[in-house]
Amino acid sequence: MPQPLARFASLGNEPQDANARKAARDAWHKHGIVLINPGWLSGWADRKQLEILAEKLFGKRKVDHGQG
Repeated sequence: MPQPLARFASLGNEPQDANARKAARDAWHKHGIVLINPGWLSGWADRKQLEILAEKLFGKRKVDHGQG
């Protein structure tokens, strides 16, 4: 008998980079939604621009460094 939560099992896994990039590309082309992992950007200036835009829209990130 299938477990009711089995369909969600893969949601706890980190997506592979290629799959994440494809999902981001599809979201852009199909829905106009921009999803960018800062690590995909090679230059410091591009990453900083992305961070500035994200902070403008969503506020500063509260990053937990394993201390709480």
